[in-house]
Amino acid sequence: MAHDTTEIYVRGLTEEDAADWLREAFDGLEKVQDAPIVTYEGQYEGDTVPVQITEQVRNRPYTSVWFNAPDLPWGSVSECARAAHEALGAEVLCYLDQPEEPWLILRVAGGEAERVDERTLDDF
Repeated sequence: MAHDTTEIYVRGLTEEDAADWLREAFDGLEKVQDAPIVTYEGQYEGDTVPVQITEQVRNRPYTSVWFNAPDLPWGSVSECARAAHEALGAEVLCYLDQPEEPWLILRVAGGEAERVDERTLDDF
C-alpha cells in the first residue's frame, strides 16, 4: 500500500468480531494491549502488523480499525473496506486519499460501493 497506515470504519462492529475477521487476514493474531487503546498484532508476509480497534468512534455507531503497516493483504484502503464489508456484512466507510476533497469517503453497504460526502452523513 502507498501509506504506512490504513483506517476503516465499520458500523456496529465489536472488538471480538473485528478480531475474528483479522484472524482470517493475519497469521498469529494476538491482543497485545487492552488500554488505553485495544491493540492486536498479526503477521503478514513476515512483518508484524499492529492493528488498533476503537469502538464507537466520535460516540457514533462505527468502530475504527486502524492498521499501522505499509504492507497489508489489500492493495488499497478501498479494497480493505470492500473485504471487510464482504466478510462482516456491515456498512464500511473509509476516506479516499484525495487532498483536494478530504471530505470524500467511500461507503460500502448492501454489496454496493459509492462515494459520499461525509458532511451529508448524519451519524458519522
